[in-house]
Amino acid sequence: MNWPNNTCDPIWEHADWLPPEYILDRWCQQDARCRYAKQQALLSACERGEVYYRRSDGKTFDDPIHELSARGILLIDRDSFVAWVTTIEGQSPLPARPPAQPPYPGWAPPGAYRFDEEQWDWVPVTPPIKSTAPAQPTNTAPPPFDPPKWVKEMYAAEAAATASVDASPSESAPEEIVEVADEKPSYDIYPSEDELRKLGVPADEIVAAFQVEPTRQDNAKWWRERMGNVSRANKALGEACVQKGLQNRGSERFPSWWRPDLVARWLIDARHMPVYRVAPILRKEFPAWAKHFDAE
Repeated sequence: MNWPNNTCDPIWEHADWLPPEYILDRWCQQDARCRYAKQQALLSACERGEVYYRRSDGKTFDDPIHELSARGILLIDRDSFVAWVTTIEGQSPLPARPPAQPPYPGWAPPGAYRFDEEQWDWVPVTPPIKSTAPAQPTNTAPPPFDPPKWVKEMYAAEAAATASVDASPSESAPEEIVEVADEKPSYDIYPSEDELRKLGVPADEIVAAFQVEPTRQDNAKWWRERMGNVSRANKALGEACVQKGLQNRGSERFPSWWRPDLVARWLIDARHMPVYRVAPILRKEFPAWAKHFDAE
Protein backbone atom coordinates (compact mmCIF):
# COMPACT_ATOMS: atom_id res chain seq x y z
CA MET A 1 0.00 0.00 0.00
CA ASN A 2 1.38 3.39 -0.98
CA TRP A 3 0.49 6.70 0.59
CA PRO A 4 1.46 9.32 -2.05
CA ASN A 5 1.64 12.99 -1.17
CA ASN A 6 -1.80 14.52 -1.62
CA THR A 7 -4.19 17.03 -0.11
CA CYS A 8 -4.79 14.76 2.92
CA ASP A 9 -1.24 15.23 4.20
CA PRO A 10 -2.21 18.12 6.53
CA ILE A 11 -4.63 15.75 8.27
CA TRP A 12 -1.87 13.19 8.91
CA GLU A 13 0.10 15.90 10.71
CA HIS A 14 -2.43 15.64 13.55
CA ALA A 15 -2.04 11.84 13.94
CA ASP A 16 0.10 10.52 16.82
CA TRP A 17 0.25 6.93 15.44
CA LEU A 18 1.20 6.27 11.81
CA PRO A 19 1.23 3.18 9.57
CA PRO A 20 4.75 2.08 8.55
CA GLU A 21 3.82 2.48 4.86
CA TYR A 22 3.06 6.18 5.36
CA ILE A 23 6.47 6.69 7.00
CA LEU A 24 8.36 4.70 4.35
CA ASP A 25 6.73 6.55 1.45
CA ARG A 26 8.11 9.81 2.81
CA TRP A 27 11.40 8.41 4.04
CA CYS A 28 12.45 6.56 0.87
CA GLN A 29 12.11 8.07 -2.62
CA GLN A 30 14.51 5.61 -4.26
CA ASP A 31 14.32 1.97 -5.34
CA ALA A 32 12.78 -1.04 -3.62
CA ARG A 33 16.12 -2.07 -2.07
CA CYS A 34 16.39 1.25 -0.26
CA ARG A 35 12.81 1.00 0.96
CA TYR A 36 13.33 -2.56 2.22
CA ALA A 37 16.49 -1.56 4.12
CA LYS A 38 14.73 1.32 5.87
CA GLN A 39 11.75 -0.89 6.65
CA GLN A 40 14.00 -3.43 8.40
CA ALA A 41 15.84 -0.66 10.28
CA LEU A 42 12.50 0.71 11.51
CA LEU A 43 11.25 -2.71 12.65
CA SER A 44 14.56 -3.39 14.42
CA ALA A 45 14.30 -0.05 16.24
CA CYS A 46 10.83 -1.09 17.39
CA GLU A 47 12.17 -4.41 18.71
CA ARG A 48 14.95 -2.59 20.62
CA GLY A 49 12.47 -0.20 22.21
CA GLU A 50 13.94 2.87 20.48
CA VAL A 51 10.69 3.48 18.58
CA TYR A 52 7.33 2.88 20.24
CA TYR A 53 4.56 0.97 18.49
CA ARG A 54 1.18 -0.65 19.12
CA ARG A 55 -1.41 -2.81 17.40
CA SER A 56 -4.35 -1.31 15.53
CA ASP A 57 -6.76 -4.17 16.33
CA GLY A 58 -7.00 -3.36 20.04
CA LYS A 59 -5.61 -6.72 21.23
CA THR A 60 -3.09 -6.77 24.06
CA PHE A 61 -1.14 -10.02 23.56
CA ASP A 62 2.24 -9.75 21.82
CA ASP A 63 3.13 -11.01 18.36
CA PRO A 64 6.46 -10.65 16.54
CA ILE A 65 6.92 -7.16 15.11
CA HIS A 66 7.42 -8.51 11.58
CA GLU A 67 4.14 -10.42 11.76
CA LEU A 68 2.26 -7.30 12.90
CA SER A 69 3.77 -5.41 9.96
CA ALA A 70 2.92 -8.15 7.46
CA ARG A 71 -0.69 -8.25 8.69
CA GLY A 72 -1.02 -4.46 8.35
CA ILE A 73 -1.94 -3.88 12.02
CA LEU A 74 1.27 -2.12 13.11
CA LEU A 75 1.18 1.55 14.13
CA ILE A 76 4.29 3.65 14.86
CA ASP A 77 4.49 6.42 17.46
CA ARG A 78 5.31 9.61 15.52
CA ASP A 79 7.34 11.42 18.23
CA SER A 80 9.62 8.48 19.08
CA PHE A 81 10.24 7.81 15.36
CA VAL A 82 11.15 11.47 14.75
CA ALA A 83 13.57 11.42 17.70
CA TRP A 84 15.15 8.15 16.52
CA VAL A 85 15.51 9.02 12.82
CA THR A 86 16.89 12.47 13.69
CA THR A 87 19.78 10.83 15.55
CA ILE A 88 20.57 8.83 12.40
CA GLU A 89 20.05 11.32 9.56
CA GLY A 90 19.96 14.66 11.33
CA GLN A 91 16.37 15.38 10.29
CA SER A 92 12.96 13.74 10.01
CA PRO A 93 11.28 12.87 6.68
CA LEU A 94 7.84 13.53 8.16
CA PRO A 95 6.21 16.94 7.75
CA ALA A 96 6.37 19.10 10.85
CA ARG A 97 3.32 19.28 13.04
CA PRO A 98 1.36 22.55 12.98
CA PRO A 99 2.42 24.86 15.81
CA ALA A 100 0.54 24.38 19.06
CA GLN A 101 -2.06 27.00 19.77
CA PRO A 102 -0.92 29.15 22.72
CA PRO A 103 -3.08 28.88 25.85
CA TYR A 104 -5.88 31.31 26.53
CA PRO A 105 -4.62 34.16 28.78
CA GLY A 106 -5.20 32.97 32.32
CA TRP A 107 -5.79 36.48 33.65
CA ALA A 108 -8.57 37.30 31.14
CA PRO A 109 -12.28 36.48 31.64
CA PRO A 110 -13.88 34.01 29.18
CA GLY A 111 -14.82 35.63 25.88
CA ALA A 112 -12.60 38.67 26.34
CA TYR A 113 -10.01 37.36 23.85
CA ARG A 114 -10.34 35.64 20.47
CA PHE A 115 -7.71 33.59 18.63
CA ASP A 116 -6.25 35.33 15.55
CA GLU A 117 -4.79 32.73 13.14
CA GLU A 118 -2.78 35.34 11.21
CA GLN A 119 -0.99 36.50 14.35
CA TRP A 120 -1.29 33.00 15.88
CA ASP A 121 -2.11 34.57 19.23
CA TRP A 122 -5.01 35.63 21.40
CA VAL A 123 -6.10 39.21 20.81
CA PRO A 124 -8.67 41.30 22.72
CA VAL A 125 -12.18 41.22 21.33
CA THR A 126 -12.35 44.95 22.09
CA PRO A 127 -8.92 46.61 21.82
CA PRO A 128 -8.06 48.28 25.14
CA ILE A 129 -8.11 52.05 25.23
CA LYS A 130 -4.62 53.22 25.90
CA SER A 131 -4.53 56.10 28.31
CA THR A 132 -1.53 58.17 29.19
CA ALA A 133 -0.81 58.24 32.90
CA PRO A 134 -0.52 61.74 34.33
CA ALA A 135 3.02 62.93 34.77
CA GLN A 136 4.33 62.68 38.30
CA PRO A 137 7.01 64.77 39.93
CA THR A 138 10.39 63.15 39.85
CA ASN A 139 10.55 63.12 43.64
CA THR A 140 7.26 61.22 44.01
CA ALA A 141 7.77 57.76 45.49
CA PRO A 142 6.36 54.87 43.44
CA PRO A 143 3.13 53.28 44.71
CA PRO A 144 3.53 50.32 47.09
CA PHE A 145 3.77 46.96 45.35
CA ASP A 146 1.75 44.02 46.60
CA PRO A 147 3.44 40.84 45.27
CA PRO A 148 1.27 37.97 44.02
CA LYS A 149 0.48 35.12 46.41
CA TRP A 150 3.06 32.70 44.98
CA VAL A 151 5.83 35.30 45.41
CA LYS A 152 4.85 35.86 49.07
CA GLU A 153 4.90 32.09 49.69
CA MET A 154 8.29 31.82 48.01
CA TYR A 155 9.80 34.54 50.21
CA ALA A 156 8.24 33.03 53.36
CA ALA A 157 9.68 29.59 52.53
CA GLU A 158 13.13 31.07 51.84
CA ALA A 159 13.04 33.03 55.12
CA ALA A 160 12.03 29.93 57.09
CA ALA A 161 14.80 27.87 55.50
CA THR A 162 17.37 30.57 56.32
CA ALA A 163 16.23 30.85 59.94
CA SER A 164 16.46 27.08 60.47
CA VAL A 165 20.11 26.87 59.36
CA ASP A 166 22.73 28.24 61.77
CA ALA A 167 25.48 28.83 59.22
CA SER A 168 28.79 30.36 60.17
CA PRO A 169 30.12 33.40 58.20
CA SER A 170 32.60 31.16 56.41
CA GLU A 171 29.75 28.97 55.16
CA SER A 172 27.65 31.86 53.86
CA ALA A 173 27.64 32.69 50.16
CA PRO A 174 29.30 35.98 49.09
CA GLU A 175 26.75 38.77 48.95
CA GLU A 176 27.91 39.99 45.55
CA ILE A 177 26.99 36.68 43.86
CA VAL A 178 23.29 37.14 43.04
CA GLU A 179 21.48 35.33 40.23
CA VAL A 180 18.89 37.19 38.15
CA ALA A 181 16.08 34.93 39.36
CA ASP A 182 17.05 35.60 43.04
CA GLU A 183 16.62 39.36 42.79
CA LYS A 184 13.42 40.72 44.27
CA PRO A 185 11.18 41.70 41.35
CA SER A 186 10.29 45.37 40.98
CA TYR A 187 8.53 47.40 38.34
CA ASP A 188 11.44 49.86 38.41
CA ILE A 189 14.09 47.27 37.54
CA TYR A 190 11.98 44.84 35.49
CA PRO A 191 14.14 44.38 32.32
CA SER A 192 12.93 45.10 28.82
CA GLU A 193 11.74 42.29 26.55
CA ASP A 194 14.88 42.62 24.41
CA GLU A 195 17.04 42.08 27.49
CA LEU A 196 14.94 39.17 28.72
CA ARG A 197 14.98 37.45 25.30
CA LYS A 198 18.72 37.01 25.78
CA LEU A 199 18.07 35.15 29.05
CA GLY A 200 15.01 33.02 28.29
CA VAL A 201 11.38 33.00 27.14
CA PRO A 202 8.11 33.98 28.91
CA ALA A 203 6.17 31.41 30.89
CA ASP A 204 3.30 31.29 28.34
CA GLU A 205 5.67 29.98 25.64
CA ILE A 206 6.96 27.24 27.97
CA VAL A 207 3.38 26.15 28.82
CA ALA A 208 2.29 26.13 25.17
CA ALA A 209 5.33 24.15 23.97
CA PHE A 210 5.58 21.43 26.62
CA GLN A 211 2.17 19.72 26.75
CA VAL A 212 2.39 17.59 29.92
CA GLU A 213 -1.37 17.25 30.45
CA PRO A 214 -3.79 16.30 27.63
CA THR A 215 -5.99 19.42 27.68
CA ARG A 216 -5.01 23.09 27.47
CA GLN A 217 -6.75 23.95 30.77
CA ASP A 218 -5.21 21.05 32.71
CA ASN A 219 -1.77 21.75 31.23
CA ALA A 220 -1.91 25.45 32.21
CA LYS A 221 -3.00 24.51 35.75
CA TRP A 222 -0.22 21.90 36.02
CA TRP A 223 2.47 24.42 35.05
CA ARG A 224 1.00 27.20 37.22
CA GLU A 225 1.18 24.97 40.33
CA ARG A 226 4.82 24.06 39.71
CA MET A 227 6.11 27.42 38.55
CA GLY A 228 4.53 28.97 41.64
CA ASN A 229 6.19 26.47 44.00
CA VAL A 230 9.81 26.42 42.85
CA SER A 231 11.32 27.11 46.29
CA ARG A 232 9.92 24.00 47.92
CA ALA A 233 8.73 21.08 45.80
CA ASN A 234 10.43 22.07 42.55
CA LYS A 235 13.80 23.58 43.45
CA ALA A 236 15.40 22.19 40.27
CA LEU A 237 12.77 24.00 38.19
CA GLY A 238 13.59 27.20 40.09
CA GLU A 239 17.08 27.14 38.59
CA ALA A 240 15.48 27.68 35.17
CA CYS A 241 13.71 30.92 36.24
CA VAL A 242 15.69 33.95 35.05
CA GLN A 243 13.12 36.63 35.92
CA LYS A 244 10.28 36.48 38.42
CA GLY A 245 6.94 37.85 37.29
CA LEU A 246 4.90 40.74 38.62
CA GLN A 247 1.19 41.48 38.67
CA ASN A 248 -0.06 43.00 35.43
CA ARG A 249 -0.84 46.72 35.42
CA GLY A 250 -3.68 47.42 32.98
CA SER A 251 -2.57 46.27 29.54
CA GLU A 252 1.06 45.96 30.66
CA ARG A 253 2.26 42.42 31.34
CA PHE A 254 5.16 41.37 33.54
CA PRO A 255 5.42 37.54 33.20
CA SER A 256 8.09 35.32 34.61
CA TRP A 257 10.86 34.23 32.18
CA TRP A 258 12.53 30.81 31.97
CA ARG A 259 15.43 29.06 30.22
CA PRO A 260 13.88 26.43 27.93
CA ASP A 261 16.93 24.11 28.04
CA LEU A 262 16.89 23.93 31.86
CA VAL A 263 13.11 23.44 31.88
CA ALA A 264 13.54 20.58 29.40
CA ARG A 265 16.23 18.97 31.57
CA TRP A 266 13.98 19.27 34.65
CA LEU A 267 11.05 17.62 32.83
CA ILE A 268 13.27 14.65 31.99
CA ASP A 269 15.03 14.34 35.35
CA ALA A 270 11.73 14.63 37.26
CA ARG A 271 10.20 11.98 34.91
CA HIS A 272 7.35 14.27 33.83
CA MET A 273 8.12 13.74 30.11
CA PRO A 274 10.46 11.28 28.31
CA VAL A 275 13.51 12.55 26.46
CA TYR A 276 12.18 11.37 23.08
CA ARG A 277 9.28 13.85 23.49
CA VAL A 278 11.17 16.71 25.14
CA ALA A 279 14.14 16.89 22.74
CA PRO A 280 12.14 17.34 19.48
CA ILE A 281 9.95 20.02 21.10
CA LEU A 282 12.99 21.94 22.32
CA ARG A 283 14.71 21.79 18.92
CA LYS A 284 11.58 22.91 17.09
CA GLU A 285 10.17 25.58 19.41
CA PHE A 286 13.42 26.89 20.95
CA PRO A 287 16.25 26.11 18.49
CA ALA A 288 18.55 28.77 19.95
CA TRP A 289 18.46 26.99 23.32
CA ALA A 290 18.68 23.42 22.02
CA LYS A 291 22.48 23.65 21.64
CA HIS A 292 22.84 24.18 25.40
CA PHE A 293 20.65 21.11 26.04
CA ASP A 294 22.58 18.96 23.52
CA ALA A 295 25.90 20.04 25.03
CA GLU A 296 25.02 18.60 28.44
